[in-house]
Amino acid sequence: MTSRHPVLAGYAADATRLVEPFEAIPSARLFAPVKAFLPSPPGRVLDIGAGTGRDAAWFASLGFDVVAVEPVTALREAGQRLHERQEITWCDALLPGLEGLSPAMQAFQLIVLNGVLHHLAPADQRRALRTLSRWLAPGGRVVLSLRHGPTAPSRPGYPVATQVLVAEVQQAGHRLCHLVTGLPSHQLGNRRNGVTWDWLVYARE
Repeated sequence: MTSRHPVLAGYAADATRLVEPFEAIPSARLFAPVKAFLPSPPGRVLDIGAGTGRDAAWFASLGFDVVAVEPVTALREAGQRLHERQEITWCDALLPGLEGLSPAMQAFQLIVLNGVLHHLAPADQRRALRTLSRWLAPGGRVVLSLRHGPTAPSRPGYPVATQVLVAEVQQAGHRLCHLVTGLPSHQLGNRRNGVTWDWLVYARE
């Protein structure tokens, strides 16, 4: 797995020290910029790049049926341990194709990618959006948080052109619901390094 995607090797090596800061950010505060655009439970949620399962557990606590996709074994196992009381289905799959996701799974009312796309090259970012369309139920929504700024050397990132992704979404026939740009990072170290975030929400008609 790590040989296919060097970023995964970085996350695997850093997993032990990443668990605490990942879990320290309350999901309700993190998703505050898009709270008004989240569907109401019940429904099916696909959390891609779920990490330690912080957000997956939050959505499960709200009454959603959650599938958490995390390709880094150490993070996935940490999430299964930390959130064992929540009903979460864990999967090992990787963007841009999500080939590891079972085709037997039904479409989702909400798909979440929090801090994921910047780890993909620009062409794969656009391919990933096309993959999401295949898993999104009619009327379903996609929530993306898009990182701008430097990344850890062990977990390299690519530039994210938000407006290019918006155009890709609209060309696919989806409806843009919400876009907010330039929000500061929740992590102090990232703020000091000038990291900012955009949030994009779109819907399948």
